[in-house]
Amino acid sequence: MPADRTLPQPTSRTRREAQKKPTRWFPWTSLLLVSGLFFGVYVVLDAPREIGRWHLAAANEHWTEAEYAALQGDKARAAENRDKAFAKIEDALKWSPEEPKWLLQRAQWKLDAFRGEAALYEVNALIAKNGEAVGPLELRALISQKLGKHGDAVKDLETVNNISKVSGDPPRATALNSLAYARAIGRIELDSALKEISEALKSDGNYALLDTRGFIYYRQGKYDLAMKDLDPAAVRAEQTLALFRQHIAKHVRNVPDVRNDQLNEKKIARDVAVVLYHRSLAHDKLHHTAAAQRDRKRVRELIGREGDENLF
Repeated sequence: MPADRTLPQPTSRTRREAQKKPTRWFPWTSLLLVSGLFFGVYVVLDAPREIGRWHLAAANEHWTEAEYAALQGDKARAAENRDKAFAKIEDALKWSPEEPKWLLQRAQWKLDAFRGEAALYEVNALIAKNGEAVGPLELRALISQKLGKHGDAVKDLETVNNISKVSGDPPRATALNSLAYARAIGRIELDSALKEISEALKSDGNYALLDTRGFIYYRQGKYDLAMKDLDPAAVRAEQTLALFRQHIAKHVRNVPDVRNDQLNEKKIARDVAVVLYHRSLAHDKLHHTAAAQRDRKRVRELIGREGDENLF
């Protein structure tokens, strides 16, 4: 029976055995375990991609140098650095073979290096594997245009436009302008193109959109209407280039690497040349001979060659 605790209890003469204290984990010990686990996962999953990014950075540096050398007219240095860029991006893809952005970049470089069919093969494989995303579709459309496959370009940009309707990527004005311009270049469904660019211009008055509508009017034989868009488009384009050149002149001493600014200037100058080339075509149709000659001369100043049907 249980002891009656109301009575005095015998006192033990033996020393109680010391009780063991529970083991305590210090916070830093747990932190080390978690950190170690995280680092282990990182090493397994992300370290190869990180090494690939190092190679990609080197590839981008070589490509920038190649473009800059081409801008300076040094064809040998440009070719050498392009080869090095392709080699380094191959090294990057060895560490992370399925990186869509890297594969897309390699396809873009192949197009820029006048390897259109190789670029098309690559972007086709990318779309087949990962589905129809905006970036690959836009690049495939551009490749198709360069290869003269204008119907294929329009189909891809129709898909981009449908994606834009749902997601807003790319912005509606951008998607509509790209589609309308592709139709104009290929002389495909010009009435649809005019509706698309008119819708885009409701939200964006950028000179590039005015140029698109003017070019569509030119394709339709509406030369007076074309000039009403191409004139202001040309003025705004020249202003954009002048402002960018002012920016370069003002900040050149504070920019550690002037190559990107000069390459961007080249891109803007090419955009201006496109507008002036389109206007020269309209001037020709309206028998504005002197004005057409002035535009063509300016095109040569901007890009170093005559404008032609491949200038778009």
